[in-house]
Amino acid sequence: MIQLIPLIGITTSINSIQYEVGNQSVVMLPANYPNAVRKAGGIALLLVEGDEPEEVLDILDGIIFSGGRDIDPILYGQEGVDQTKDVRGTQDEWEINLMRGAIERDLPILCTCRGHQLLCIERGGELHQHLPETKGFENHGATGGKWSNHRVYLEKGSILEGLLGAEILVNSGHHQGVFTAGDLTVVGRTDDGLIEAVELDGMTFLISTQWHPEMTSQDEIFTALIAAAGN
Repeated sequence: MIQLIPLIGITTSINSIQYEVGNQSVVMLPANYPNAVRKAGGIALLLVEGDEPEEVLDILDGIIFSGGRDIDPILYGQEGVDQTKDVRGTQDEWEINLMRGAIERDLPILCTCRGHQLLCIERGGELHQHLPETKGFENHGATGGKWSNHRVYLEKGSILEGLLGAEILVNSGHHQGVFTAGDLTVVGRTDDGLIEAVELDGMTFLISTQWHPEMTSQDEIFTALIAAAGN
């Protein structure tokens, strides 16, 4: 019997940069994501804005909603502040449709950073738009292209706690954060109380983190994703 290798889709972002010519639209994703998928035993398929969500989901065994730009505040009922920049409504809409379809199919899902925030918005939550100017979170972590580390405390009995333990060290490089998580179950917070991890009751496998496990060598998360995708 042939053992098929799970195919894991990973969302990408379209950005305009200097690439062969000036102001070129380029599909972008840090290589850490596909590298982590391959290391865990899967095959990575990069997903590009505009791909038909249902057709994409038909061929996938699992999906990762990756990090990236800010999300349009209109999606969670707020007006944008000066620090909310580089939003792209077409990407938001495309990823939301992918996310809804993946949840409906009970497809194994991992969300990180932007993906974590988008999941919380889609399930009825809201964001803090700029943590450095949000009371109680002024010293949460690095942002603006810099990185820092802090601890996250995971809820006993959660998928993440079973994989990583009750207390973990994670990275921080985000200026926005989850304020409320809608109907999701909050399973991880920092010392200052920021929601850093959520799961969704009823899903076979859904993990969502504000941090980047692909950068912190938390291989257990990707191994568990591939295992769930292979069932």
